[in-house]
This record gives sequence, structure tokens and C-alpha cells, in this order.
Amino acid sequence: MVKSTIIKIGVFLTIYVACIGVSFAQLNKANKYFEQENYSDAIVYYQKVLKKNSDDKVANQNIAYAYRKLKDYQNAEIYFAKAIELNPTESSNFLYYGQTLKNNNKVNEAKTQFEKFVEKNPNSFIGKLMIQSCGDISEWESEEKEFEVEIVQNINSKNSDFCPLVYKNGLVFVSERGLDLVNENNSSFSNKPYLSIFYAEESKEYEKAKRFSAQLNSSYHDGPISISGDKIYFTRVNKKELGKSYVNRLKIYSATLDGKKWKDITPFEHNNNDYSVAHPWISEDGSKLFFASDMSGGLGGMDIYVCYKKGESWGKPQNLGAKVNTPENEVFPYYRKGLLYFSSDGHSGYGGLDVFSTNEEGNWQEIINLKSPLNSSKDDFGIFYKDDETGYFSSDREGGVGSDDIYSFKWHSLKPKTEISGLLEYEKLGVAGANINLLDEEDNIIRTVTTDEFGKFKFDKLDLDENYLLAIDSEDNSFLDKVKLFFTNSKGQKVVKANKVSKGKFKFQALPYAYYDELELLVEEDESLFTISVFGQVYEKLPGDYSGGMEVWVVDDEGNIIGKSKADKDGKFRFDKLSPDEEYLFMLSEDDENLNVIIIDENGNVLESTKRLMDAKYRYVRLDSDENVITLINEVDEVIKIAENENFVISKILYEYRSADISEAAAKELDKLVLILKKNKDVGVELSSHTDSKGTDSYNLELSQKRANNAAEYMKSKGIEENRVIGKGYGETQPVAPNELPSGKDNPEGRAKNRRTEFKVIKLK
Repeated sequence: MVKSTIIKIGVFLTIYVACIGVSFAQLNKANKYFEQENYSDAIVYYQKVLKKNSDDKVANQNIAYAYRKLKDYQNAEIYFAKAIELNPTESSNFLYYGQTLKNNNKVNEAKTQFEKFVEKNPNSFIGKLMIQSCGDISEWESEEKEFEVEIVQNINSKNSDFCPLVYKNGLVFVSERGLDLVNENNSSFSNKPYLSIFYAEESKEYEKAKRFSAQLNSSYHDGPISISGDKIYFTRVNKKELGKSYVNRLKIYSATLDGKKWKDITPFEHNNNDYSVAHPWISEDGSKLFFASDMSGGLGGMDIYVCYKKGESWGKPQNLGAKVNTPENEVFPYYRKGLLYFSSDGHSGYGGLDVFSTNEEGNWQEIINLKSPLNSSKDDFGIFYKDDETGYFSSDREGGVGSDDIYSFKWHSLKPKTEISGLLEYEKLGVAGANINLLDEEDNIIRTVTTDEFGKFKFDKLDLDENYLLAIDSEDNSFLDKVKLFFTNSKGQKVVKANKVSKGKFKFQALPYAYYDELELLVEEDESLFTISVFGQVYEKLPGDYSGGMEVWVVDDEGNIIGKSKADKDGKFRFDKLSPDEEYLFMLSEDDENLNVIIIDENGNVLESTKRLMDAKYRYVRLDSDENVITLINEVDEVIKIAENENFVISKILYEYRSADISEAAAKELDKLVLILKKNKDVGVELSSHTDSKGTDSYNLELSQKRANNAAEYMKSKGIEENRVIGKGYGETQPVAPNELPSGKDNPEGRAKNRRTEFKVIKLK
């Protein structure tokens, strides 16, 4: 009995060990195919492994990845879910699982997985992009569709058919179909025939596609193509067996049409065995060649480049830069009428590759997703316009005939859209952080925006010529009574005061945005020419020891804020356009008894300290004696007192970039100054002009001096004696706003403020 039991156990162990050996051998074989990117064969053996052990971590992980590479997202979803269950510490699974869910139109579930991935990888570009795209998809789906899409009948096969373009009386496209090919070999990636170039006639309803050219179709991969006149450019992979480490790279070739044959097949001079160069698109005039490449020095996987024709050769490839290219892949460029179309999985999209467009003007403008139904949760690429409203593209979306299929599209214009920008003010100050509701004529809230730190706001995608309402979201009746709303031009300048229909509610009609640029700037009649500049510094024990970025306020006797400024890294602050009163009250946005405030001049010299009052205000008496004080009659016959050489701002004398011209608005302000000098014969002025930081120091000094001279000459032409006007340029040395943002990027608004002219009153001897 014991011997019998031992024999049975031995037989069982032999079978068990044999099974383990078989499973291990199958896993090794699967892994070998996987490493060779032969995913179809790898899946066969992974399935055998999982049949014996469904919890094998490696098999589940790799089969999920293989299904994803083969675009079988249904199976990929199943196995990624299992892979996460077995190995929750592998963060990439959350990303791949989320992308697979997104490919299967499960956007909300996908977002959850992306958020888990970003928790583990907080600096991941692709993780943050995927989260953003989930929100964008929800917004896009509520918009009117710009395209109608249909599958092209008869042209598609059970395999991939893609990248169509109109040629003569039909379509040239790339296909995996084995029909009429001499070589019926399969590519190991998907076990499908190699790519070849085909042609189908429109008059025959695209039936019976045939090889496009015997000269162009090789025994390996050929296509996609681009044709301009008698010149064709196409992608080809030459099949070579040069050892296990050799990689067959995608390369571009060209040929010339001679009669009915394509001859002189020539490799592109920038092909390289170390990287791929593919998807060529030649501009209509033959001067530009766009293509995709993973050459070193790019921004991601595949980037889009352009070469410019130089005689008979092509110039050095130029990367289109970060506006177009991303850390992921940009492929299949198509250029038409100044617009570049391309596909990418590195911009916010629906899933896989989406089709995007950008305008070449201005070194590639905003990247636009062409949205659904042209884009889908699968791969969408290879777009071609037949005319301005119709064309073709390829997609592997659900409902097709095979893998990638060719579709037609028809673009139809939507109801014209426009936008408005504005400024919310209270007591002449921009109101930061206020919520403004956009309402339709039935008082339904359409959208809500929050004003920025300057009180500015913007609403886009408005139906042109429709009537809207803007309602300020506040329960403070006093605030709603006094608040003002202005519409601004593209430079942020006030041009229209909004029509108030009730407390805190304004009505407007959505006009073309360019309309506001044609309007004259709004003249605020109650603003005096004389506005003082006050400089100060916040510190604890000694000036320069505080860098907390405290906001400093100017307040009236009742505590109402009438001016705001933010202390810089040295604790310094500046107020412009303050009325020349005899004293000011300052407050810190965060009260701290350990902080002190001093008043300094524009060169940092201490004038005097302020006195802290019981209510946490700091009092500054600007003119505490009559020494060196000038009494003036201003342009509206008010008596004001100023200190000799005290700096004032002519707020409207601002300049266009690199310009010293006196604008119409600036001339009006100088006319006021001329009037003041004519009323006060015993004073003169020093005009100080400034520039932004663009350009060299010497150039900016010369430009600022020219600005000062032009302003001085203008005043002299109005009858002011030469000895009463001095013009002096300071270049870029005295900015009133940062020329760059904290991130190091350009700050156009700050630079615009620095292109200015100020003046000091001088007592004549």
C-alpha cells in the first residue's frame, strides 16, 4: 500500500514538473517573440501560459501590452485590469490601462486611472495631458460638429488602408492587402502583408484597386506618398538582414514621372541608418518638404521637421518647435494653403492619434484639435483636402471594414463665433477675483469667469450678433452700485463702457472682436494729468531683510482701498497715478506689528519713515514743510502742491514696440502739460523717457533719448520756450513693471508699461 502511494506521488510529481517545464518553455518563447515585437505570435504563447496559470504576472503584463500595440483595445482592457490587480506597484499599468479605457470610450473611468498614475508620477507630461484631455473631451462633445464623416465604399479591405490623396481621376493610398503583390511575406509586428501603394478610380466607384506603380512598390514596406507635379516623395523600408542588432529604418525616397513611369528613384539626402525619416509631404510649389523623424535633438518620439529647397538640394532639417512637437509623437504632416495638418498623441485629444491643424503665420499659431466626428477614440491620421470643404482621411475606429480604413469628410461652417474681453473696476481700481456670469437673454447662466489680478476677464465662443448679459456675482449692494465694466481691445485698453441695465448687470451684443480694435480709446475726463509716483519699502529690522511679497494698499480715511502694489524680493513697492494729496495712509494686506514701512525716492534713498497708527495704518505726510515746494495751477484750474523735482507720470504717453512716435493719445496729454506750463510761467519740466528690455543697452538708450526729444520738440512746437523743456532718455534702466514673468517667459503687458515718458517739475531760477 505504501509502495503504491509512493509510485502515485512520483507519477504526479513527474507530471507536475513536466507541466512547469512546458509552461516555462512557453513563457520563454512568448517573451522572445515579445522582445522581437512579434506581438501576434507572442500572444499565442502567453495565452497558453495563462491557461495553466492565470495569475502569471509577466504573461498578464506583456499580453496586455501586446494587445494594445495591435490596437485590440477590448482584450487589452481585460488584461491591464488583471495586471494592475497582480502588480499594483507598477505605475505604468495605470497609464496604459487609462489610455486603453479612453480608446474604448470610457472617459470617466480612464480619468481615474490617469489620476492614480499622476499620484505616483507627479511630474509626468503624458499623465497630466491625459487628465486634461478627459476634461476637454467632455467640453468638445457639447459643441456643434464641424464635420460630416462617411466611410468610402469599395476601397477598403480587411487589412489596413490609409493615407489617401487625390491623383488624376482617383485616390492613391497605402494598403496592407496582398492582392497582386509578388511578395506575400508578412511583417512580424502584426502578421499582415507588407505595405504597398495602390490606386483606385473614382469613376469605377473605387472598386478593383490596383498597384500604383511597379517601379515604386518593392518587396517590403512602401508608402505613404506625396506628389507635386512630376515629382513623388514616398516612405520606404528596405528589407535587409544585417544581424540581430540591425534595425530597418524608415526612409524617404523621390522619383520623377517620365511618361507613364516613375524613374530615377533617389534617396532623400537626410536619410540616416540611426533614425527614421518618414511620412513626406511636399508643398504645392515644391519649396518645402515636411516629414516626421525620431532623430536626436527632437522634443519626443517622432517630431515634425521641414526642409527648404536650396537649388537642387534640401537645406538642413528644421524642427517645427514646441508649439507643434511634444514629448510624444507627431506624424503624418500635410501642408495646404499655409495650414499644417498632422496627427499626434502628445496634444490633448480623444485617444490614440488625433488630427490637428496650425497656421504657419507667426511661426505656427495655436494648435487646434479638429474634434469629432473627424477624430475618434482610436487612431485618426493621413488627412487630405480635395477642395476647401471636402476631403479624405484614415482611421481605425469602430464600424470599419478592416484595420485602418479610408473615410471621406465634408466640412460645414458653423454659426460664426466671437469673443469679448473686459475690465471690472471699483473706485478706478481693477477688481481681482470677482466672478462674472455670462447670461443669455432669458437670464440663464451660460458660463462664469473670474477676473485676474488686474480685474481683467474674457469670454470666448460667443455667437456673433447675439445679445448677452454680464452679471457681477456679489451680494454687496454698495459695490454693485459703484462698480463699472469696460470692454477692451486686443491690447487690453478700455474702448467702451458697458451699458448697465440694473444693479451689477450689463447688456451687450457680441460683435466681431476686431471691431473693438477700430474704436478710439476711452477718454476718462475726470483724470487729472498730475499723478504722483510714491516709492516705499517694507522691512523688519533693516531695509532689504524682507522678501515675503506682501501686498501694500493705499487707503482713504474710511479704510477704502484706493491703490494696490506688491512688494518685490527686496520689499520695495511703487504706486503710480496717485492724486497729489498732502498725506497718504498705507496698509499691509497682512497686518504684522514687526514690519515697518519707509518712503524712498526712485533711486532707493530714504526720504522718511511712516508712522504706524493704532488701526494698523501707516501715515505718510508727503509735504510737511514749504521748503522746495511748488504751488501750481493744474490743467483744470485746481491748486496743487508738489515738491521740486518730484516725479510725475504722463499716463497716456506709451509707445509701440521700437517706436518713438507721438501718438494721438500722447499728443492730448502733452497738450495738457503745455497748458499747465503756460499757466505757471516760473516752472519748467524734465521729460524722462524709457524703454522695455528688448534690444541692446546702447540701442535702448538711443531710443529713449529719441522719445524724450520728440516729446520735448512737440511741446516747443506748441509755444513752450526751449529753456523750460529738457528731454532725457534712461533706456531700460528704470522699469515700472517686470519685462519677464517669474517663469522667465516674455511679459508683453509689463514691457508695454515700461515704454513710457514721465516728467519732473523744475523751478526756474
